[in-house]
Amino acid sequence: MTSKWTSNANEATCLRLAGAPAPNDAVFHPEFTYPIFGDAETIYGYSDLHIRLSFASGRLTPALDVSYKAKNTTTAAKIDDVRATMLEYLPEEDLVSPDALNELAAADARGGSESFRPHGERVATYQRSAKPKGRASLGSLFSARARSSSAPKQREFDIFHATWDTPGFREWHARAQIFTLFFIEGASYIQSDENNWEFYTLFERVAGEQGDAYHFVGFTSLYRFWCWPGKTRLRLSQFLVLPPYQRQGHGAELYNTVFGRMLDDNDVCELTVEDPSEAFDGLRDACDLARLTAPDGRLAQAIADGHLRPPINRTWSEAMRAEYKIAPRQWARMLEILALKHLDQTDAAALRAYRLQVKARLFRKNREVLLQLDKVQRLEKLHETFEAVVDEYTEMTGVELADALLEAPVPSLEDSVPELPPMAKRAAAAVIEHGDDDDDEPRKAPRVQ
Repeated sequence: MTSKWTSNANEATCLRLAGAPAPNDAVFHPEFTYPIFGDAETIYGYSDLHIRLSFASGRLTPALDVSYKAKNTTTAAKIDDVRATMLEYLPEEDLVSPDALNELAAADARGGSESFRPHGERVATYQRSAKPKGRASLGSLFSARARSSSAPKQREFDIFHATWDTPGFREWHARAQIFTLFFIEGASYIQSDENNWEFYTLFERVAGEQGDAYHFVGFTSLYRFWCWPGKTRLRLSQFLVLPPYQRQGHGAELYNTVFGRMLDDNDVCELTVEDPSEAFDGLRDACDLARLTAPDGRLAQAIADGHLRPPINRTWSEAMRAEYKIAPRQWARMLEILALKHLDQTDAAALRAYRLQVKARLFRKNREVLLQLDKVQRLEKLHETFEAVVDEYTEMTGVELADALLEAPVPSLEDSVPELPPMAKRAAAAVIEHGDDDDDEPRKAPRVQ
């Protein structure tokens, strides 16, 4: 039984965007608190502990209130200093009282000349249909008075681009980055002395009594690496949409904006992703597939011309990949998904060619591990991984698979991968996929280990 003096840090921590349009001003909880309170995500020494961390919804000025019903004064064990621990991750010089925060948020919601404005260049604007509002929360009463009595039919959202050189952004980011610890597994604070970072921030724009007011929705951070011969590789490092705004299409809008601007940047050769979550992988896949299959896109014509019939021509594939600036592993997966969608399930030769093509990629990716197994185990593991990958693809496409596609491997490694050119065979010891920092396949089933 859990001690009455032990609190779950995730449940005890209550986050709120003060001044955000209802219901987005409601309390929500972090997914992770281990970067702050340790791996167990527990806090010792208090009964009925509440950590109320509120932010002005645009400028993200924080207010911290720690309360509890009782404190253990008889234990010899160390009692956690909750407030001091939280302040290690907050810009203490920006901290205000809860009452002062509500006043500041209410002033920002009115949209006057002194209200918060996002930093950087506005690069995109889009709309979402407004949902009927339910009963307002206590936290939203002050902001509700600042808005017009007639709710707009469309909600407005803006995306901004900023760097460390953008006036005011560095200070704003210092207040925003604690959200990465709460909602991105394995996240850490970005070093602000590294100049290659750039950021896209997403805000809801609401008409107030005196002008537009802005409320934080999410952001992404990217890092530029030099890439021979004189280009840069853009790595997406952090990507976050806050819980009150999730499952509303904002992540796709943010990702597509970043991708579109990357495509227009002649200095960038490709976009890679650092250690994505499963949720982000799903978002990325959906956005990339929609882009690649657009009716006016070159790949749509390539599909019609039969270029996706396996085995796919590597020269054509690499030329198209470079045009779309998609990282090699992600590009290979996209082609495999599209090839499966257009695969003739009655053509035994086509099924075998597809199976061998996918296995060849998986083999190259996991070669060092696979070669540590004996031949039979190697074939079994490779086929197991192939089945898991294809199963994932079917969930995305709705394709019904022919039994022949999933037939058991023959007892020969050479029959489990397609014929490779002599040069490719000599280079088989190296993992040829590069750039993307994703995990190995598959994501929803056991990986090759």
